[in-house]
Amino acid sequence: MTTTASITSSPPTGPTLTWRGEVIPVVLPSPRDPRLKLSAVIMTLHVLGQTLLDFKVSIAQIVVTIAFCALIEAAVTFRNARRLVWPASGILTGSSVVFILRASGTQHGDWWSLNGIEFFLLAGLIALLSKHLIRPQGRHLFNPSNVGIVWCLLVIGPNHVFAQYLWWGPNTLGVVLAYAVIIAGALWILRAVRMIPMAVSFLVTFAVLIGILAAMGNSFIAIWHVGPISGLSYWATIALSPETLVFVFFMMSDPQTAPKAARGRIIYGAATAMVAAALISVQPAEFGIKVAILSSLTVVCALVPLIEAAARRMQVPVVAGGAERRADAVPLATRWAAAVRRPAVLAALIIAVAAPVDTAVLAGNEQVILIERGQAGPLNAQ
Repeated sequence: MTTTASITSSPPTGPTLTWRGEVIPVVLPSPRDPRLKLSAVIMTLHVLGQTLLDFKVSIAQIVVTIAFCALIEAAVTFRNARRLVWPASGILTGSSVVFILRASGTQHGDWWSLNGIEFFLLAGLIALLSKHLIRPQGRHLFNPSNVGIVWCLLVIGPNHVFAQYLWWGPNTLGVVLAYAVIIAGALWILRAVRMIPMAVSFLVTFAVLIGILAAMGNSFIAIWHVGPISGLSYWATIALSPETLVFVFFMMSDPQTAPKAARGRIIYGAATAMVAAALISVQPAEFGIKVAILSSLTVVCALVPLIEAAARRMQVPVVAGGAERRADAVPLATRWAAAVRRPAVLAALIIAVAAPVDTAVLAGNEQVILIERGQAGPLNAQ
């Protein structure tokens, strides 16, 4: 790991800015950065959402949230490294938050409304705090925007916030274009970060498990549909939703939080699908299903160190006499006893346990049912 001292002591090789006698390196965006590609895809979907898909989010909410997250990311980076760095991660975090999160009462066409902006900013703040503070192995454990969105949906609740619908509306042209952008963007980005096997692992496992739930008679209600959604519609709406594809292609694929090894990424994809399906199985309403999908990643991100350890054990043969023993051969109980004393690990455990528990509790929340039926609360304006 490069220390701050070594960064500041080396002469800068790129653009610089001089402030009060201090020479500050300036790091501009690189065209090879996959985060730029991802931002381009999400921004294109934002444009479709505003023009053809009737997304209930305003231009002002989008701009303010992205600017807020970018400013925090740039300030934290400057404080830690004394460099002005293009805040690619902050921009992407803000864009992802405002792409999925919605404030109740915002209507399509309220272009400059700041209704509920505090919820977007809170989600962005939680996202970036998790990135910079919960780092048990020297890197952030959770996908930042995922944690911020899940936290807001569970804690703020359905009277004030909700996630973008699984169904993206009746505009055929807009939906077709959205699917085209998502699929093309996935091929463009996932090959660069070697995440195609992970995505296939998730989608196949998820499709099979949701199919089983549909065959068992599961159904759900949604504010945009009259009556319960069941059977083939249940399977297609959940497994093939553009919202699900965005989740797996552009949120799960974060190389900073996914396992590094190919085998570990396949396990990661399948495990996330299994957790998502388990949480979905008890949900009678769309709000709970969307939270279940998002919460599954929160849970599995917390398990990534264990997934990576398991993947290493599959690859390294056991040699007689213990010649190949590694540091991770220390008994699991010993490692956990040492780890849980660390604040970052404790925070990660609390988040990883609270997310699925609170998601499961949604299944018995009558308020959510009434809201999805359009019979209660401010979500009548969803």
